[in-house]
Amino acid sequence: MTDTATPDIAQPVIDAYFDSWNRTEPAERTAAIERAFAPDAHMADPLVDVTGHDELAAVFAQFHATYPGHSFRQVGGVDGHHGLVRWGWEMVDPAGSVALAGIDIGVVADDGRLVRVAGFFGGSVPD
Repeated sequence: MTDTATPDIAQPVIDAYFDSWNRTEPAERTAAIERAFAPDAHMADPLVDVTGHDELAAVFAQFHATYPGHSFRQVGGVDGHHGLVRWGWEMVDPAGSVALAGIDIGVVADDGRLVRVAGFFGGSVPD
């Protein structure tokens, strides 16, 4: 794995990651997924554990069905080294209030896309 996970290189893929979550139109969401994720990408957080573009698209579509009008936004910058990246995020309701926050950690493939993402809710490790 090359060291593609420096912040200036990783930011475009993280932008596409948020587009994947936030797009409500299926064709636009699919295009964002293809920009952000390798075909066999794996994503897991406390609520999901999926692999591949089709399963990712299903999770993102379900998010919009469950939380209409909600979206995700990046908090802070992107930090990366040795093919790893991390970034903070907030899920906001239609009024812009934070409903949930967390941090994601990703593994970047040689082509610059995410091959694995692990999401954590909250800003710190619980005691």
